[in-house]
Amino acid sequence: MSKSITEEMAAEILREAREVKNVREAKFLEDCSKILVLTEKENYPEVMTRLVNIFSRVGRGCEISFAGFADQDE
Repeated sequence: MSKSITEEMAAEILREAREVKNVREAKFLEDCSKILVLTEKENYPEVMTRLVNIFSRVGRGCEISFAGFADQDE
């Protein structure tokens, strides 16, 4: 994430992220510096586009970058 967010922002981001269609799970890792999102591969672009917008709006300009993804079977 491009900047720190407050606990209140983190809670709102998670609430909204969990409401995004096709998100199976969303949770913060490492003191809210990373977010783990579970979705199917084919839904990833749509889900991440929504999350980028949520982070920017709720986190007042906070940007997220893609670190990678793993198959659940791994």
